[in-house]
Amino acid sequence: MNTLALLLLLFQAVQPQSVAPATAQEDYVIGVSDVLDVTVFNEPDASRAGVQVDNDGTIDCPYIGRVKVAGLTARAVEREVKARLAKGFLVNPTVNVTIVKYRSKTVSVQGVGIRNPGEYILQGNVSLTSVLAQAGSLTTDAGSYVLISRRNSAGAIEEIRVARRDIETGKAQNVVLKDGDTILVPKAETFFITGQVRQVGSYTWEDGLTVERALTLAGGPTERASMKGIEIERLVDGKAQKKKVKLTDLVQANDTIRVGQRIF
Repeated sequence: MNTLALLLLLFQAVQPQSVAPATAQEDYVIGVSDVLDVTVFNEPDASRAGVQVDNDGTIDCPYIGRVKVAGLTARAVEREVKARLAKGFLVNPTVNVTIVKYRSKTVSVQGVGIRNPGEYILQGNVSLTSVLAQAGSLTTDAGSYVLISRRNSAGAIEEIRVARRDIETGKAQNVVLKDGDTILVPKAETFFITGQVRQVGSYTWEDGLTVERALTLAGGPTERASMKGIEIERLVDGKAQKKKVKLTDLVQANDTIRVGQRIF
């Protein structure tokens, strides 16, 4: 190895190696029981590895004592530690904070439409689709939507309804979960179709289902079907109501579709 190459290697070895923060850590709010690495470059005595956030939301750091970290992002903790170290301890310190274990934030996944219901830890800023994947994904008889229940800052429960179609197409990746969320995956709702169709029976209902699409699911109308004699029986305020419908009309969950017979 020539002298120039050796000097280059030595130069690279002594340069501080910055730790690129994971995308999930950028906006993640640290909580109790999370585990952090606090690195002060070229100052091992000022660094701490694997420090757990205590119940009061603080960690203990060399030189500067207790530092409140709960409720802050890793970048905000870096700024706080740097500012306090710079007050009489170190000259322009370089600080990096990394979340090495996520333990503070959990969500509950429930319902018959998920393979492995249970409690799951949020690994940073996690989307709905990511947690559902951890829970084994939706079953074949999962409903047409997933319901997220969340307590807002005023203490009231808010509900967010996410279409199954958006989950399956990836649109729900932008739905980020929060600590304490409950995700309910209900069983699929159904409708019934009878009369002059090829396959009478119960079928899985989906949002946006039309009468025409429902007939297709039932194998289509028979040769004796009257396309002007299609009616839906629907419960309205606990009472069964019947009405004639067109092929473009929407079907609701629990509807019964009857396809009449031609007179001639």
